Amino acid sequence: MNKLGVGIIITTIVLLLGGGYFLTKPQESTQVPPRDTTEYEYFWGNGCPHCAKVQEFFDSWEKKDSVKINKREVWYNKMNQKIMEDRFNNCSPKPNSSQMAVPFMVTPDGKCLVGDTPIIELFKSL
Repeated sequence: MNKLGVGIIITTIVLLLGGGYFLTKPQESTQVPPRDTTEYEYFWGNGCPHCAKVQEFFDSWEKKDSVKINKREVWYNKMNQKIMEDRFNNCSPKPNSSQMAVPFMVTPDGKCLVGDTPIIELFKSL
């Protein structure tokens, strides 16, 4: 066999093996998990000043260990962005702000809140 034939055979084998790898590689799940109705779901953005106010409240809140809050950062986490979009689209009724923004919270009973003041006021009332 000449060098060209060997090169073609080797290239074919490499392409077949590489293609097989990408076909069998597990894909990252893009399915949004269902909402847990036993916890608060809080969406925030790293660098968001309103989110920082909420976090400051959480840090000093005396009941912080008695309430389950699932905190999801959305500015740098694409899966959390999808979850937030899903939760916002399923709000009924929509929060006072009809635009999706952070900070955003879904309560265990499905109520949606947007903004630092409504979220902080909710927890002050607990």
